[in-house]
Amino acid sequence: MDQTRRREKLDHLFHPRSLALIGATRSVTKWGFIVLARIINDGYAGEIYPVNPKEKSILGLPAYASVLDIPEPVDLAVITTPAPAVPEVMEQCGRKGVPAVVVITSGFSETGVEGAALEQRVAEIARAHGIAMVGPNSMGIYSAAAQLTCLMAPVMPRPGHVACIAQSGNVGTHFLFRGYLRGLGFRKFVSSGNEGGLDFVDYLDYFGADPEITSIIAYLEGLDPGNRFLEVAKRVTREKPIVVLKGGRSAAGAQAAASHTGALAGSTGLYTGLFRQTGVIQAETNKEVVELARALETQSLPQGRRVGILTRGGGWGVITADACVEAGLTLTELAPETIARLDRLLPPFWSRGNPVDLVAVLSSQVYLDCLRILLADPGVDAILALGANVEAQADNIMQALGRIEKVPAEEMERMKAKSRKEGQAFVDGIVGLIQTGGKPILMVGRWTASREWDTRLQMLAEPEEAARVLAKMVDYAEYLHR
Repeated sequence: MDQTRRREKLDHLFHPRSLALIGATRSVTKWGFIVLARIINDGYAGEIYPVNPKEKSILGLPAYASVLDIPEPVDLAVITTPAPAVPEVMEQCGRKGVPAVVVITSGFSETGVEGAALEQRVAEIARAHGIAMVGPNSMGIYSAAAQLTCLMAPVMPRPGHVACIAQSGNVGTHFLFRGYLRGLGFRKFVSSGNEGGLDFVDYLDYFGADPEITSIIAYLEGLDPGNRFLEVAKRVTREKPIVVLKGGRSAAGAQAAASHTGALAGSTGLYTGLFRQTGVIQAETNKEVVELARALETQSLPQGRRVGILTRGGGWGVITADACVEAGLTLTELAPETIARLDRLLPPFWSRGNPVDLVAVLSSQVYLDCLRILLADPGVDAILALGANVEAQADNIMQALGRIEKVPAEEMERMKAKSRKEGQAFVDGIVGLIQTGGKPILMVGRWTASREWDTRLQMLAEPEEAARVLAKMVDYAEYLHR
């Protein structure tokens, strides 16, 4: 199947006008019920056709004995039948002219020689009929544009502009869940499973060509020899970042990958080299994948490695300086003009250098002014800002006042409202600098006052985490410049 034809088939996969769930059932503990219920409940607006020869209707929809009995065209078939039945079901999809199929069923190459032979048979049928096949052993797909949540896992993706490819459905749906908590929205998602039909590079090529997708994240265990990864990844990374978590880096992990999806994990050095050649950003942990994607989605790319640090505490400044150096970043020397401007805001005993230690000055306005001054320094390419969560202490202080001073309830509510208003203005000020400053500002700390504020500020928990994220953003920017 050529590239243009493959992309057309993938359009049917992610933008189906109609869908058949083959293996649909009334049994609430089976995937044929769970997946169908999710598709209906989460708002898919296309036609839905449950297929089960033993049922007349399922979840209020007429059921059909086979996909061949559906009177209308079917854009996408989702298969949850037992593995031995899948070849016949795939043959029926071919005869029906179904252009795209998701095989959720497991029991194929991940189980050994017999399963691999069964998978090859299914793949040959799909190829013979020109079917774009996801899986087998897939956990499903998601498409924000189609309002299609065809997933086994009980996660509700947040709509957005990130795409995700996962060779492990559990890891991939964890990305969706963490993204939901952290304010990262998704455009498309695919659990690629054993990749008996479409493979990792097919999805990479398709998502790379989609103008609605701004970045791609992925969990990768292995690639087939001789595929087009080098060519496709080089092309895509020029337009949008790709963040990959590589599984199977150790011998034990590689063995686990083979028994999980049948993937050939390969040499860690080989993949690291491939990623460097193509500009792919390699994450170290599943958490880092989401944090990198968030930063790349909302922050400017740094123009260099020179970092300015803003902190309310000297010790945290020291730890952050260490983290920056260990991540390959440089602590910049502040310009004399910058120090002079900071002198006018801070007590005489402030550090007068980088990190900029606020020496326990609590004023939110001073914090914002110091951020602006650091942004204006031509020797600062990026900022790590710690301790922005001082406003979160206000409720605790007021509760203590209420107990000790017996502040009237009406006055307490007035004080709380004032504190929340000031906190909102502080958050708005930082977000405004992130959006308009032209340099990345990574916020570090543990916000407890509001999940909304934490999401808007993109707060990272630890300075070491922030330094690693920033260093990988720098690596990507340098790759683009080269």
